[in-house]
Amino acid sequence: MPPPNITHTSPLRQHLHQHMLAYQIAGIFMALLLSIGGTVWLLKSQRPSFAEERPRPVDIDYDIAEALTPFQERQLLHEILENAISAQGGRVFVDRLLTVKKAGKLTQDDSVMEVNYAFRRPNRVRYRLEHDERGFRIGYDGSRAWIQPFSSGRLAAATPLDDGDTSSLILTSELALPAVLFFDESQYMTIGGEADVDGHRCYILDYRGPLRAAQRFYIDQESYLLRKRARQARFRGEDHTLVEVIYRDFRTHEGIEMPFHEEVYFDGELQTAFAIEEYILNPGILDEFFEMPDES
Repeated sequence: MPPPNITHTSPLRQHLHQHMLAYQIAGIFMALLLSIGGTVWLLKSQRPSFAEERPRPVDIDYDIAEALTPFQERQLLHEILENAISAQGGRVFVDRLLTVKKAGKLTQDDSVMEVNYAFRRPNRVRYRLEHDERGFRIGYDGSRAWIQPFSSGRLAAATPLDDGDTSSLILTSELALPAVLFFDESQYMTIGGEADVDGHRCYILDYRGPLRAAQRFYIDQESYLLRKRARQARFRGEDHTLVEVIYRDFRTHEGIEMPFHEEVYFDGELQTAFAIEEYILNPGILDEFFEMPDES
């Protein structure tokens, strides 16, 4: 989809046209992906209606699963999931978390953009990306997604994303949903083996549920923090792409271990890196903030 018509921002239009897909994907990742827990815990009760393709999970050799009886596997899976939920804030924290803001710098190739993000459960998001006083705002109010370019403090008209872009955005955002949303559906999860992520030995957990795309989670065997997640996706008819997100630089924030660095890879190639500088938990944000701005 071409960006909205704004004559005085030709470089911005060209930049958006060239990098829209990567920024759109990276923006969703950085905006929603909080491995601390379930900022969208209730999202399962309010799903978008857009049609979504359900690709197969990533094909990786199993090892742990082959050595366990079915009973032993379910017992170990239950223990891993409970510890992972606790490591990501616990159920009490999840239940109390309503809104989130975070800010930082998103890097793609040689471009660095300032990012400000806001979220309100169950599924409202809005974020702003800016470089050299130019950029755009993107929002999703739970039913409609929109984009609004700006330059030197001047806003263009906000424009709805078409169904294709909105569907891609929502489909991709499934990789960004907090992991505990999947962990709570343990009946659809299995142990897929072990792997090293940044030198940390991890359990591999596979999700194959009826309502969301298959995903793979890498849970640290010592801390039970989420180190990585992966899934396959198809963007506007292209071949399947292996999309991976790796979490680094964990720091304690309000008693919770949270990643301050996230990297997104397509088929093993680094696409974007997000250096988080600030988290704000439970700021006051109204639903109206996520709606598409009117002409005025």
